[in-house]
Amino acid sequence: MRRAIYGAIVLVRTGLGVWFKCLLVLVLGVSSCLAQESVPKNIVSLSLCTDQLLLMLVPRQHIASVTRGAIDPHLSYMAAAADGLVLNSGGIEEVLPLKPDLIVGSAFASRDAVRFLRHLGYPVKLIGLPQSIAEIREMVLNFGAWVGYHSGAKQMVKKMDEQLAHLDKQHQGIKKTALIYSPNGYTMGSGTLENTMLKVAGFDNLAIEMGVVGFEQITLERLVAAQPDFLFIEKHVDNPNSLASHYVSHPVLNKMPLTQALEFIPSRLRACAGPMVVEAIESLVGKRNE
Repeated sequence: MRRAIYGAIVLVRTGLGVWFKCLLVLVLGVSSCLAQESVPKNIVSLSLCTDQLLLMLVPRQHIASVTRGAIDPHLSYMAAAADGLVLNSGGIEEVLPLKPDLIVGSAFASRDAVRFLRHLGYPVKLIGLPQSIAEIREMVLNFGAWVGYHSGAKQMVKKMDEQLAHLDKQHQGIKKTALIYSPNGYTMGSGTLENTMLKVAGFDNLAIEMGVVGFEQITLERLVAAQPDFLFIEKHVDNPNSLASHYVSHPVLNKMPLTQALEFIPSRLRACAGPMVVEAIESLVGKRNE
């Protein structure tokens, strides 16, 4: 053992490089040297959801580029923080000149693009599509490890759990029923982040009783027959004169005697899974307790 340490010291003194220094540190039982060497310094994001996490966890100077969606205040929770950053549309030709040392994206990323970038030797990490609080925790912690800010991710998860525990105390008692209604007559059932939000906020999602899985259309007749305590209407559409908007502006929605019709939480709080989901749940709890 002494000979190994002495040999490593000799290599360091002869100036044979940082890796021999790391070797010496490892021999002595400390791993921080290599950890510091591996922290990405030039990260490119290829999806809105990884944009959000990057902007929450990583110093701005280490973010090479985010997607154009990152600056859309309707969709992006971190729109203000993204202002001034280099924007991309997810194209390979936009990524290569940036010479990233890490590329992050979501499950929606082009498989061909991911395969090509990995073939060129670029490290590419993809997040999944969390639909539960447990999955959000896991995603945040994994992402933090990828970008070299695991301690920050742990703090983020801790704060999220503390906030959720506080909100849980505010809605104990009889559950209320709810239904989400969005443009084109879609509602959200099992396997969706929106369903998780309703459940954690103390609602029974009537779409589950209807057998809705994911995003499905329901008729106005089924909606009226369900008679939810709360009807959360998603009113934002790009074209207010479109047929899609007629579903959510139908007069019958405000004439259901036993139902309180309210506008649903903003898309920027639920377009992506992440700590911002807590703010969405807080909004729902507030509406429930009004």
